[in-house]
Amino acid sequence: MLTASWGVNLNGWVICYAWCLFIYGIGVGGEYPMTATTALEARSGVSPAQMSNDRLHRGRNVSLTFLMQGWGQMFNQAILIVLLIIFHHGSGNPPYSVLSVQWTFRVQFAIVGAMTLWLAYHRYFRADYSMDQKLKAKKRQQGAVTGYDIKSFKLCVSHFGGRMIGTAGCWAAADFFFYGNKLFQSAFIKVIVPGGKPTVMDGWLYNLINIGVSLVGYYLAAILMDHKMVGRVRMQTVGFICMFVLFLSAAVRYDTLLQPANIHAFQAI
Repeated sequence: MLTASWGVNLNGWVICYAWCLFIYGIGVGGEYPMTATTALEARSGVSPAQMSNDRLHRGRNVSLTFLMQGWGQMFNQAILIVLLIIFHHGSGNPPYSVLSVQWTFRVQFAIVGAMTLWLAYHRYFRADYSMDQKLKAKKRQQGAVTGYDIKSFKLCVSHFGGRMIGTAGCWAAADFFFYGNKLFQSAFIKVIVPGGKPTVMDGWLYNLINIGVSLVGYYLAAILMDHKMVGRVRMQTVGFICMFVLFLSAAVRYDTLLQPANIHAFQAI
């Protein structure tokens, strides 16, 4: 849909694009919990010694799975830069023709679409899920294995309910800052770029740097998440406090930081 989207005017484009993202969002919304669960269950057939080691690194296994999001963003941004240069006659500078823009975004979505089709094939025909193991066990024991039921769900909520609400609430609050930062990225780049008139290529190159920095954070999280001196709770607490302090300091001193002499401080924050 994203590759073939169309509209007779700009408003039509926006409506079509929004519906595409609505459908895509349902898939992404299901992908996060499914990917995390699969990462935890992927080693169900290994030896007891390996399972013991695996339990000590459950956080790392999940974080390394989500680390692929960073690599996906990196490759996607790199593909966009290369495609714009190719279809814009070897240059990334404006003005951009309608034809070069069309080819750039359509080919980019088509490449991602091909990768998604391969993933769908792998998921349906190659991957082994815990649900399959449950069904096999149920068949072997002739109904003794019930799987998921309302009693198990109530036990889970009564035992982990407070922690789930607390964790989800923290992430909901943090996501306002995190995604807000992404939405207003162009405004930040406009401040940093000399002259205050960044091109599309300027924005993409700065975004590439931003993704590279985030990848370092992904890997550090994977290394330290299960370490006894750090751990998941301490990492999340310290990370959110640091985000709060940095965003607050930028907001309080925003007008001062916008002055040319203080741009480097703004960029560091």
